[in-house]
Amino acid sequence: MLKNEAQSFINAKKLDRDAIIVSFNKFSPTLANKLLENKFFDVSHIYTANTDLKFELLTLQEKFPELSDKQLSAKLAVLVDNVMLAVQQYNILLEKESSVIFISEIVVFLFILLISLFLLVYCRRYIVTPLNQLEDNVSSISNHHFNVEFLDHSNEIGVLSTGLKSMSAELESLIAAMQKKVFDKKTELESANESIQFLFNISQKLSTVKLTHPIIIEALNALAKQTTLTKLCLELVNGVQIDSDYGCATDDKNCKRIPIIINGEPYGYLNYIQTVSTDENTSIIVSFSSLLARALYQEEYSLQEQKLLLMDERGVIARELHDSIAQALSFLKIQCTVLNRQIDSNTDSEQIKSSVNNIKEAVTDAYVQLRSLLSTFRLNISVSDFKEAVLIMISQLQKQTTAKIQLGLFESNFQTHANQHIHLLQIIREAIINAMKHANCDNIVVNCVVIDQKLITQKVIITICDDGVGIEEKPGKENHYGIEIMNQRANELNGVLEIKNLPIGTEIKLIFEI
Repeated sequence: MLKNEAQSFINAKKLDRDAIIVSFNKFSPTLANKLLENKFFDVSHIYTANTDLKFELLTLQEKFPELSDKQLSAKLAVLVDNVMLAVQQYNILLEKESSVIFISEIVVFLFILLISLFLLVYCRRYIVTPLNQLEDNVSSISNHHFNVEFLDHSNEIGVLSTGLKSMSAELESLIAAMQKKVFDKKTELESANESIQFLFNISQKLSTVKLTHPIIIEALNALAKQTTLTKLCLELVNGVQIDSDYGCATDDKNCKRIPIIINGEPYGYLNYIQTVSTDENTSIIVSFSSLLARALYQEEYSLQEQKLLLMDERGVIARELHDSIAQALSFLKIQCTVLNRQIDSNTDSEQIKSSVNNIKEAVTDAYVQLRSLLSTFRLNISVSDFKEAVLIMISQLQKQTTAKIQLGLFESNFQTHANQHIHLLQIIREAIINAMKHANCDNIVVNCVVIDQKLITQKVIITICDDGVGIEEKPGKENHYGIEIMNQRANELNGVLEIKNLPIGTEIKLIFEI
């Protein structure tokens, strides 16, 4: 038993030493050799002592039967002392090993700490800081601020920075190109808007007033200023030439001509000289010539319309004179012939006085008719709205009577031509004058009602009512002429004129379609 324990003790220590050597060799052979060569780690004397102790133990084992108790006790005492010495040496070695382990732990801890600090500094410098800068750069790029710096690293962050830098440069280039296109388009639209505004002003100027030479000259000056023309003038087909303030271009060899034509009818030429020619200016000049052609056409059309209206008005005057004054003059001529015959034949003075009275009555009647005609021809229509025109006429007639003239139910949402407008006003005026003269009324009411307003054809009913004595079944000559004139005007409107007595007063009704 003692032998076995000694063997295990000695062998275990040897195995621990061998294990330590193997471990050191695996970690670093050079370090293991250096450590083993150091006296601090020298265990050769322990190994020698263990060998001697083993030898003594084997010797004691062989001589055990031969030794006496006293000798055996002495041998064992020496053996125990050697064993205690070996144990003491092993304790010292264990203390050294513990010191080495502690120092190794400290070294490993410091090594790990250094590695951690290195990793922390590395992460901060090469990962966290670049990522924060990349985040700031992305935010700046999203706000269209491309002048940012990218860190140059040879890791994944560097590759990402290079990609973002390339993308930022491409985005900056694309946005700059887009901004340039937007600016060019904005400039183009502003120029087009300026051209449209210029043409609109020219159109307003040429169409809203009577076309005169000063207006045309002003328009030509505006065109020359807008399109940077050096010379500009208008040459009409009738030989008239209108020069702008920039001078005439007709006789210049560099003159350009644009024909002024509308509906296939030529009106003249627009002659101009331009040092710098652009498509936009050429388009403006062509559009201006079209506007000028339309204005000249409208002016000519207005002149023709005025001539037609003048001819119509002359026809109306001739007809009115024929139906009233001419008949009265014919009657007077007949009465004068009768009077001459009576004087030549010495007819009774009573008959002569009767003929003279007839002549006086006819002259008075003709005078009244003449004043009525003059009032009719002097009627001034200053507004196009029918209701407003009726109100103006009523305000003029109200000054001539004590009867109250007013509008009742009056609708004016219908369109009429100028001649229809005049006929309607004349009928209403004649009806009011008849009521003022013959009805002896206190109130005169004018109504206008439109029926079937949603249909294409509208029926208009105009009534003039008074609260006077009513109309006679056979009106006198003076009133008869007024009624005849109203009937003729109603026929011109393709309408019907009705006159009837009311329980109190008279109603004149005009019905026509538009």
